[in-house]
Amino acid sequence: MRRGVPRTLDDIKHPGPIASQRRPSLPCHAEPVALSLSDGGGLLEKLGQWIEASGYQSAILDLGGVELNAFDYVMPDRAIDDRHAAWYSDKQASEGSTLIEAVAILGLRDGKWFAHIHAYWLENGNVHLGHLLPDSVSLARKADLTGYGLTGAGFEAEYDLETEFTLFRIKPSQTIVAPSTPPNALITTLAPFEDLHDSICDLASTIGANTFKVVGLGSLAGAEFTSSPPMTGLISEILLQSGSGCEPNQGQRIQIRCIDLDGNLHQGVAQPGGCPTLVTCELLLISTD
Repeated sequence: MRRGVPRTLDDIKHPGPIASQRRPSLPCHAEPVALSLSDGGGLLEKLGQWIEASGYQSAILDLGGVELNAFDYVMPDRAIDDRHAAWYSDKQASEGSTLIEAVAILGLRDGKWFAHIHAYWLENGNVHLGHLLPDSVSLARKADLTGYGLTGAGFEAEYDLETEFTLFRIKPSQTIVAPSTPPNALITTLAPFEDLHDSICDLASTIGANTFKVVGLGSLAGAEFTSSPPMTGLISEILLQSGSGCEPNQGQRIQIRCIDLDGNLHQGVAQPGGCPTLVTCELLLISTD
């Protein structure tokens, strides 16, 4: 039996000790990448082969426009026990579709390459947003991907004491970054209740970035937007949309797409102080100065 629906932030209780670092970050070098993948075969295997050959420590890739065969996914839901603050829905099945928007974070889990994927797609006249199960994903057609390959730091899955989830955490490189690739970015994994907008603003200042791009995914405990109705549900999954960041003379705009536990879809520009993290948000900030 699943737990009740949280009505306020005070209803959301994570089981473990509160982590001392709420916005941990590491500098890294983010290199724009473009890669072509043949159709057929598992996406995770193909991405693993590519990153092994490239020498990157992690990567964040845009899967928008990628056409997939049938795949499995889950959506946000209430916890299935008396410890976790939230959980996933039962496994859902897609007949296959072209992803409209999607973010994939590629890192290590138990010594093997793993992809954390949030995607938005249209299927049989209905739009969906979900957490794709990477072992189930294969390409229906040849795909051309873009994104960023990371050196100097990366993402690695480990057990998180505060939430009792296995999550991507940031890890420094075990090798020395060459002087020709100085840091131009940072990666972070936000702790519960850290505000998405405000965290990005503060972290950008640590790399001295007046203008920057930000990409990533995560979960929020509700969301307020600058010019669209709020997401009042407190269990959700999100992806950051293209164009998020800070452009010259425009200020910071974090554009997000969300789904709550009732399957309601939301989209908008994050309101400062209005987007608390539920479990974590995994982000890459790239200076464009």
